[in-house]
This record gives sequence, C-alpha cells and structure tokens, in this order.
Amino acid sequence: MSFQRWAIAGLGLLSALTAVLFVLAPVNQDVTTYEWPSAQETESTALPLFPYEPERLDVTFGCADVTTLGEGLLVSTTPERQPGSQPSPPGLTARAEGGSVVVSLGDEELARQPAGADCEWALRSGTDGTRLTVDGTEVGHSRSTAAVNGLFTDLSGETGLRATVVPDTRYETSPSALKLVAGAVSVVSLLAMLVLLHRWEAPRTRHVRVLPRRWWRPTLADGAVAVTLAVWAVIGALTVDDGYIVTMLKSDADTGYVGNYFRWFNAPEAPFGWFYELYRLLLDVSANPWFLRLPSVLLGFVSWLLLDRLLLRRFTSGPRRYLRWASAALFLAWYLPFDVGVRPEPWIVLGSLVVFALVERALATRAFTPLAIGVVVAGATVAVTPTGVAAFMPFLAALPPIIRLARGHWGLVLSTLLATTASALLFMFYDQSLSAVLHATDVRTAIGPSYGVTDELMRYERLFDGTQVEGALNRRVPVLLMLASMLVLAVLLAVRRIPGLTVGPTRRLLVGSALYLVALAFTPTKWTHHFGALAGLGTLVVAVTVYTITRGALRKSWQKSLVMALLAVTVMLALDAPSRWWYLSNLNVKWSMVEPGVRNIDASLIVLVLGLAIAVAGLFGAWRWLRQPGWFVVAVALGTVVVQVGTMAYAMVPRWNTYTMGRANLDSMAGGSCGVEDWLDVEPDVRAGLLPARGEATEQGGFVTNGGFPKGMRPGAPYGTDEAPVWGSGGAKGSLTTGWYSLPDGAEAPDSPPLVVPVGGVGEVTVKLQFADADGTVLPDQEQELELHHEDDEDPDPSWRDARFDPGDAAQVRVVATDNADGEGWIAVGAPRLPKVVPVADVVPVSEPVILDWVDAFVLPCRAPSSVAGGLSEPVRYRFASGPSIRWLAGVSLSHAAGGPHAPLLQLATQTPVPTYLRGDKLFEPVSLFRLDYDLPVRGVSTTTTQRSES
Repeated sequence: MSFQRWAIAGLGLLSALTAVLFVLAPVNQDVTTYEWPSAQETESTALPLFPYEPERLDVTFGCADVTTLGEGLLVSTTPERQPGSQPSPPGLTARAEGGSVVVSLGDEELARQPAGADCEWALRSGTDGTRLTVDGTEVGHSRSTAAVNGLFTDLSGETGLRATVVPDTRYETSPSALKLVAGAVSVVSLLAMLVLLHRWEAPRTRHVRVLPRRWWRPTLADGAVAVTLAVWAVIGALTVDDGYIVTMLKSDADTGYVGNYFRWFNAPEAPFGWFYELYRLLLDVSANPWFLRLPSVLLGFVSWLLLDRLLLRRFTSGPRRYLRWASAALFLAWYLPFDVGVRPEPWIVLGSLVVFALVERALATRAFTPLAIGVVVAGATVAVTPTGVAAFMPFLAALPPIIRLARGHWGLVLSTLLATTASALLFMFYDQSLSAVLHATDVRTAIGPSYGVTDELMRYERLFDGTQVEGALNRRVPVLLMLASMLVLAVLLAVRRIPGLTVGPTRRLLVGSALYLVALAFTPTKWTHHFGALAGLGTLVVAVTVYTITRGALRKSWQKSLVMALLAVTVMLALDAPSRWWYLSNLNVKWSMVEPGVRNIDASLIVLVLGLAIAVAGLFGAWRWLRQPGWFVVAVALGTVVVQVGTMAYAMVPRWNTYTMGRANLDSMAGGSCGVEDWLDVEPDVRAGLLPARGEATEQGGFVTNGGFPKGMRPGAPYGTDEAPVWGSGGAKGSLTTGWYSLPDGAEAPDSPPLVVPVGGVGEVTVKLQFADADGTVLPDQEQELELHHEDDEDPDPSWRDARFDPGDAAQVRVVATDNADGEGWIAVGAPRLPKVVPVADVVPVSEPVILDWVDAFVLPCRAPSSVAGGLSEPVRYRFASGPSIRWLAGVSLSHAAGGPHAPLLQLATQTPVPTYLRGDKLFEPVSLFRLDYDLPVRGVSTTTTQRSES
C-alpha cells in the first residue's frame, strides 16, 4: 500500500473519529434561576414555566409562617382558581389547616404534619421526583415532578417563605471550544482526504465530459422555468408549514436554537434541520413571503439545470428538443404545488439529483471520488429531514456496479466510507449535545404523531381525499403520473424495449424511485407533502418514459391503446378533486372548492372519455396520425401548470383592493408590507357601532328581553344594557322580529365593515336579516339568512358569535330570529351594529410580541412571536389566531398534552375576543384577535443566568 493510500486512509479515520468526538463533546448550557420573593414583601406572582416542570424547585418556609397565617394557602405552584380555559397540570401545594401543614402534589396528598413551634419545611421537586423534609427529616415523597406556572400564597409582608426555580433549559446551548476544534479538524481532514483520493485515482479513471458544450447558454425552456418559478414565488399558494417554520426561525433569536416552538416543548429540530440556519440569516433581512421563498426558487432552478444539462443526457441519445420542453412542464407540475416555500423538500430534490448525478459519474468514469462526495451530499440531505433518505437510494440502486468498482481497494473504501458517512454528524449535532438530541427524539416519540410502516397506507388515503389539501388535484397529478410511468417503464425494461434510453441508468432510476417510495413508509408522519421530495427523480421517471415512447417503444397499435387507456384512467383519478390550496391561498381561486370542469361537465370525465375514445380509435388505425400516447402526459402536465398559475393570477383581479398573497407580496416589493395585516381592522369597542333603533320588537313563543333569560343563557352578553337590548327565547319554539334599525351613510362602501348581529344559542337557530330602502320598502333580493347549529353536549353555556352580513345599498334593516328546537333549545340575539374600526396596529403595536397561530404566521410577517427563552413562556397581551373556519388546527400550541408553549398562559389568563374585519371583504374573517387578561403579573422575582458544561 503506497504512502498516498496510507495518507488517504489515515485522514479518513481522523475525520471519522473527530466527527464522533464532535458529537460527544460538551456544550455550554445557559442556566436560568428565578428567586422569589426578591424583596421583603411577599406577594403572589405568575411564573409560566415552559417546559411546565422545572429542572429543580426548592421551597422553604418556617412554622412561624404557619402560625402567622393560621388557615390558608402557604404556597402553591399553580393557581387554585383557574381563570383561563386550560386546566393546570399537577402543582405542589402547601396549606395551613387546623395547626397542621398539608402538602399535596395535584390530587395526591404527600404529607400532613403538625406545624410545631419552631421548624423549617423544605419542598424539593425536580427530574428525580418530589421530596418533603421537616428539619432535614423526610416526611413525604413522590416520583412525580411538580408543574410551575406561578408562585401563589396567602402570606403577605415579610415572611420566611422562599422559592428557587430552575427551569429546564437543556436545549439552550452553544458549542464548546472542544466541539468547535473537533468539527474543524473533521472538516479539514475530510477535504484533504477527498483531494488526495482524486489525485491518486485520476490517472486510472476514464475521462468523460461532465457537461455538454455551450451548456452555459440559456435556452427558452430555462427562461420559462425561471419566470414561472419567480412568478409563483410572488403570487403562488402557501405550503402547509410555512407559518409553522417561519415562527420557529423567529424564535431562534430569543432561544439561540431552532426548536419546534408550537409543540414538543420546543424541542430542537436536531438531528435534522441544519438548513434552517440559512433561512435564519434571510429572516434578519426580511420576513416577507416572497423573500423567504427565494431559496426554494433558486434550488428549483438549479435542480432544473441538473436535469436538463446533465441527467437527461445520461439516459437519452438522439434529438432532445421535445424532451427539454416536456421535462420543463413535468418539473413545474411537480415543483409548484409542493416545493416553493420554506419547507425542506426543495433541499431534498436538489440533494437527491446531485447524488444521482455523482453516482452515475462514478460509474461512467470508474472513479471512487464522486461516490465519496455523493455520500457527503447524501448525509447532508438526510440531516435536512427524515425524508432526505431519498438521497441514499441511488447508492442502493447502483450497489452491484459500485461493489465491482470497489474490488481490490477495500481498506481504502472502508476508511473513505467512514469519513464521508460520519460527516453527516457535523450537520446533525452542530449546536446540540448528544443527550439533548436523544431527549428531543424521546419527546417527539412520546407525544407523537409517530406512525409505523404499517400505517403508510394513510398517505395514499389522504392523496385520494379530495375534501382536504392533502388530496388536491395539484398533488395528485404529478404523483399519479409518476406511478403510471413507473409501471410502463418497468414493463418496457422487462421486455427490453426502451429505444433511445441507456439501460443501466434507466434501471437504476426506476429502482431508486421505487426504493424511495418504500423508504417513505419508515417516516414517522404520513403527509402527502413529502412527495415533494420526488420532484427531481419523479420528473426523470416520467420524462424518460415519455421519451422512449416517442422513440418507438410501443410498436403495435394495441400496445399504444393499452398505454393510452392506462394514462386516461390515471389522469381521470388525478383530476377528480378540486384544485385546492392551503388556507388563504384559496381566496377567489377558480375550482378551489369544486372539481374543474366545462359547462357543468367534470374535467375528469372529459379526459377519461377522450382518452378511451383515442385508445379505441387507435385500434382502427388512428395512431398513424396520432403517432404515440406520450403527448397526452405532457399535455396534462402543461395544462396543470397553466391552470395553476392562471387561476392564481386571475384570483387577484377582483380582489385587488383587498388581501391576496400576490397583492401583499407586490406591495412589499414596492416598499414594505405587513401581509394580511395591511387590510386588517379591529373593533376596540363593540358598543360604539350600535345602530339606532326604530320601532319596538315583536315577540312570539316565549321571547324575553334583557333580564329574564332562560337557564343556561348568559345574561347581558354581548352588550347587557337597555340601550343595547338582547332578546332571548328558551324551552320552546319561538320567533322574534326586531324593530327597524337605520343604517348610516357609507354602509354600502366596499371598505366599510359588515353589518354584525350577535347571536347565541343551543339547537337549530335561524337568523334572517330583512333589508329595506329609506321608505321602508322591503328589498326581497337582499334578504340574507344564516343557520346556526349549536350543540350543548360539552358546553352548557355556549359563547356568542357575531353573524356578519353585507347590507348592500339598503337604508334600514331588521332581524328575524327563529328557534326551531323542541324542548331545551334556546336562542339569543343582540342589537345589530355597524362596527367602528381602526387598523390593527393602532391597538396592538407591531413592536409588541404576540401569540401567533402557526396557520397564519407566514401572512403576518411583521409580527414577532412570544418568547419561550429562559424556561419561561412570555405573558403577552394579545393572540393573533387563525380564522374561525380553521382555528381548530392551531390547537397544538395551546395544548398541555402536546407540549404547547402557550398552555401556561391560558391557565393564567382569560381570553376576550376583539373583533377583526378584512377591509374589502365584508364577510371573511382570516385572522382573529384575542386579548389576554391576567389575574397576576410576573412580579417580585429576581433572575440570574449562568452557564455550565453539558455533554
């Protein structure tokens, strides 16, 4: 073995060993300590810990404090009265009762001990459980840890009560010097090894041109791809997790690491998600959606160049102009609905294509260096997200020729493989310790969702569920075209009929794509947006299938007709769903709620009939002029792209004076925008817009006014004064017609808020608004009706809701309310109002941190999320929630069971809705606003921060 080979092997081993040391090296953890009370005065305080259970809690008090108090609460870590909507987890409570001290953890009594004359109690709770001692003697214990969202007491003045709280901040770390040195040595050793490896084998490798001549010259197809991606970045739809991820990135400024934020106790994304650090740099410049989409656009265009300039040429021979345009359409059909956003799939698309190209380069040149570089790229791709395992599929597909290439050099191969594989550890553990990553993994697994291999069918069930975004037409088209192409290509390979294609690469492409579909089964979640990672390999599969068909792979008419029938059924299934988009992206988009069609005929049926007709006609000679069925695939892909871009662009036209993603992005490019907030108004005082009444209400069937509310109805809501009457009915069918109300001038203006009628009830409720002109003549064409279906199974006291109506050009309005329920149903109606509104920033300054729901955070780029640094959930004053139709999705951040950061706040505060209105769209409520009112602030607490070494 030559010195050069020994050097390569030694550098490889050094790189691998230092990569392992990098993982095991300690990190510097920020440790926050809260001391209470910080002054002589003892008073209760909020202290909403996140995570809810501390690393360590120490509470001490003396028997003198028990004597001073007599009866009552000595100390509790959760409030005895729950003002918020979320129940507190089990807290530690000590009470003085009849001369004794009673200590409990939740509902479990731990100790009951006479106070005595002179003693000291110590309550300690932490990761190893809870212990109680009196003068050093243990009197009670529990394996559980106390939750802390405040320190509450009935004591006052100067007391002996003291508490020390150290929250769990295990994830708030920075690399130690040893970790940085180990990482640097590993990187330098790896690079040196790759350079020496290339020099050593250069004389032994084949010389094959990497890129075609004049590859750098732009083509019309390049321009079409670039322009389409750029346009989509401005006007295109949201991806599902854009708001989720951008809030994670914003939170990094407080915590120093990218955590999951909305659930799992803000566990770090490590060992995945290193690419977020790159997005974090962009966020320092701007949070506007079009700007944060630029990386995905750039990644998409580079992926296209790899496909067009490099990979397609590896498979094909002969003329390629048709193939170039077909591939462009197919790639855009994949990339637009899945990959333009801040999700990780674009990185996997590029990573898997780079690895595939390197593997093919290695086999073509018989060189091992491209394989080594490919392993590094594959490791970095896997470290992006679990679905990045796609990048390793080209190695598995090419395993037999790779083994032949490595024969005779196994020692060198092993050391090189160790170094390149270990390089992934540098991406996975760049800012966290091994113990923290393992703990984060345990947290995710315990809370879930965490599905197994046998649950993979869920992904395909969602793909065919047209009632949700997961099964929209936009996702079905590329996935189903790929699956159909894989079937056709597999048959053609089996019968050895693939003219125009190179057998080896084509077989490896097919095997690699199939292996990735198998690998998806091992991912813990089963969403269809993971198919976005296949935009590169999927485009290749469909493109080479179309290409070989155009070159004569199908020789007989029956073969062409059979494939045409298969494609017709495939496309029919793909089009049998709405062109549905996520959240606000659906606004005014044609076919977003119904299946596309022409003159009430579904497009899926049209395509099926047309395809089958062509297949039958082909059996009787039509293929002489139709040539081959490959054009059908390209036409579907191109049509899908045109419909997606066209309908999204056209949706902006009638909504030009109100919010759309495109309009907000254009405004931000012209000089700044706060997204949907630019059109969002709030109603600070719901009484200010009450309409003047004309005439008296008429009642029938048991309706009552302001004072005699039926059982279960909340008196006085929402107004509760004689000037703002509330009518109600309960126990039997009833109806009510209010007096006439006058509408002020300007109520019909597009920018004015809607007419609002507060309603509440249980059972079948109908609210009808009758509009009239200035003379009192009813305008039947403007009559509007709303049915409310309230159930009282879970809530005997339902909240009021504001029913919104467009008054048009009417001058007067009256409300007709009907309670259609038999028995226990009831209905209540408040006086109508035309809200007096102000811009949302006038009530909630942009500089003020708020609670953000993950659903709408991406369309509120100016808003900063509440901090969860220092083990404390920041008690902010307002919550920006998603609209009523989708608000239930955002519940994870409010859920104690999911490890949500805002659950402690909702245990301490009451939520009061502050009505919001979208200027220019009277009836739509995209974002809701809630005010949080706390019984207690955070007070009397001193804070210190130190560092310690953890591994």
